[in-house]
Amino acid sequence: MADDLTLSPLVRSGVRMSAGARKSERHFLDFVVNGRSLWQAVGEGNDTVSILCAEFVMDETIAALERLLLQREADIPSGRRSLFVCAECGDLGCGAITALMVKDGNSILWKDLGRENNYEKEVEVGPFRNIGPFAFDAARYQYVLLEGLQHLESMRR
Repeated sequence: MADDLTLSPLVRSGVRMSAGARKSERHFLDFVVNGRSLWQAVGEGNDTVSILCAEFVMDETIAALERLLLQREADIPSGRRSLFVCAECGDLGCGAITALMVKDGNSILWKDLGRENNYEKEVEVGPFRNIGPFAFDAARYQYVLLEGLQHLESMRR
C-alpha cells in the first residue's frame, strides 16, 4: 500500500531580534505524509523550510520540483535530493534535509533521510532513522507536486 503525500501551506514567522537581526517570514508548502507534517518532524527544529517556498526564486523552485520528480540530477553531490533548506537563503551550504529518491516500478521512494550540506561528504542520519522510508504512487506523486506548484504561484500574487 502506497504512502499518502499531500502538501499543506505553512508560515515560518518572521522575528526581529536584538541588534537589528531578524528572521524572515516564509510561506511554503509542507510535505505531509500519511497525515503527518514532515516539517514538524525534521524541518522545524533545523530552522528550514521546504524547497517549495513562495519567497524563493521561481526558477529555482521549478528546478527543485523537477528534482523531486526525478527529471533533473540531484542537487547534492551525494546524489541525494533536498526536501528542506535554509529558511533565510535556501543555500545548501547552510545545511539541508535530504533523502535518497528513486523510482521503483510505479512508485517513488524516499529513504534514508538525513542532514547534510553541499561541501562535506558526511550525512547525519541518526536523528532521522525512524522517519521513512516512504513509497508514493508515482502518478499521484506527480499530480500532488504539480498542483503544489500552481498553489505556490497563487501565493506569490
